[in-house]
Amino acid sequence: MADHRARLRVKSGNRNLLSGPAAPLEKTSGILFPYSPNITVQSQVEYSQYDTQHTNYQQNAYSRTRTPNIQITADFVNQTTQEGLYTIGVLHFLRTATKMHFGKNDSKKGTPPPVLSFSAYGNFNFQNVPVLIGSFTQSYPNDVDYIQAGPSSVPAIMTIAIDLIPQYSARKQLEFSLDSFASGDLYNRGFI
Repeated sequence: MADHRARLRVKSGNRNLLSGPAAPLEKTSGILFPYSPNITVQSQVEYSQYDTQHTNYQQNAYSRTRTPNIQITADFVNQTTQEGLYTIGVLHFLRTATKMHFGKNDSKKGTPPPVLSFSAYGNFNFQNVPVLIGSFTQSYPNDVDYIQAGPSSVPAIMTIAIDLIPQYSARKQLEFSLDSFASGDLYNRGFI
């Protein structure tokens, strides 16, 4: 049976994102959400209105369909050192994946943050959607216990919210056709 849990993976050329404090994510090639996260997607179609004289109703002309952003809100429960280290790894991964290569000793300086791959709940939901991390937030609540995880402490339960921006290359966009999308064939190629 296929594993349909929510995942945010690195692509093969960005394995350095899984080093240092993010090393616990190496086994899962990125974030494997331990509990089903809350995922929100809003699709938006834009129309331009044009007015005609002496009428009660305006006409609408199709302008574009916006690529929907994906908002994820996930809880990370930390009851063991291993769970705490995984949560620390998630935070480090998110911090690293939102930065560009920079500095005189960086061999890839100027390279923007990486495109990641998001999957959840099988082919007709999210299957290898190419995404960028637009933003993320984490809260350190004052009404829960904290556990020691290596050199850090983490809350017994931590909520992390991530905004993902789908990022389709020009070449990938050429694979799209409405007929293929309507038949369901494009879901397994990352289109939503």
